[in-house]
Amino acid sequence: MEPKRCWVEISRSAAIHNIEAIRDYLGEGIGMLAIVKANCYGHDATILPKVMEEAGISDFGVACCDEGVVLRESGIKGSILVLEYIDREDWKRAYDNDLIFSISSVDHARKLNEWAKENNLKVKAEVKVDTGMRRIGVNAECPDRDIAAIYGCSNLLINGTFSHFCCADSFAENDREFTMVQNRRFSDFIQRVRELGYQTGRCHLSASSGFLNYPEIRYDFVRPGFALYGYYVGEVEHRFEIEPVLSLKAKVEYVKDVEAGEGISYGRLYYTDRKRRVATVAAGYADGYRRSLTGKSYVLIHGQKAPVIGRICMDQMMIDVSDIEDVNVEDIVTLIGRDGNEEITVEQVSRWADTIGSDYVTTIPEARIKRYLVD
Repeated sequence: MEPKRCWVEISRSAAIHNIEAIRDYLGEGIGMLAIVKANCYGHDATILPKVMEEAGISDFGVACCDEGVVLRESGIKGSILVLEYIDREDWKRAYDNDLIFSISSVDHARKLNEWAKENNLKVKAEVKVDTGMRRIGVNAECPDRDIAAIYGCSNLLINGTFSHFCCADSFAENDREFTMVQNRRFSDFIQRVRELGYQTGRCHLSASSGFLNYPEIRYDFVRPGFALYGYYVGEVEHRFEIEPVLSLKAKVEYVKDVEAGEGISYGRLYYTDRKRRVATVAAGYADGYRRSLTGKSYVLIHGQKAPVIGRICMDQMMIDVSDIEDVNVEDIVTLIGRDGNEEITVEQVSRWADTIGSDYVTTIPEARIKRYLVD
């Protein structure tokens, strides 16, 4: 189907390139647990995980049970770890879809184990360890009896043990020091589990920032998120060539000449300094092009930059095409992505919006903006 109005393009070739680039960077012996939560970081969980699986990814991570079920219903065969707590009412659905539970406390482990016993089930689970994020997880410095209470549950099949860095994307000295503290706590916890005679399953600590900034910290798996999608977040020491997977595009729906001294859009924040050729684009903040970009951004059309002028509306915005020849209705405008030799990256748009790439791409609405797999 021909895209209409405003849409996202997902590049198969870029996704495969990024997987191979990360694999080459990691070297032998470390697996990848691809993080595909939040609708695959806004890239469509019904499309991109299939590409990942075809490229050799066999382990996935999601935030909640619903996201895991979406993957199963779209045909994903690999393991799926649910990173958050699963509501009790969803335990059976999670089990039926072969999802891996995350255990975050002794009480959680006991209740899930009791439920599994009552239903004569063996439930796959991984133990989430809090090494300093203070979000969820078993305290890394808990007493040995808590470790035994969790890992000794007869009806829980311990598939892994994991934690999460909270400031691996910062080069500040105190943040670097705390990252090493977290690593030490995690390593010590794993050692205690094993000394008590239990199996930890696969161990993983680093997400993208972790393995990019601390390659010496090596466990069984890493959990790439933003690096899979071709952009960087925060400070990154070991960069390699990754390619943007997502492009956001729209069409011109009106072109007009505006005389000097005229105000454009709500509030008339922008006035034309001379006669200007203005195109109205069928995209606004309800389409993921945020209102906070007003007065800061530009788009690409015919391979050239066109500044966004006036306040961005809910469904439309205006651009100055005075110096761009032959702009017509239904011409394609690139809001994020490449057009000819010019490119607008996720990082660039995120800086304009005073946020990070992961925040930006995960809030491009699913209902209005259809995703298309290309190349």
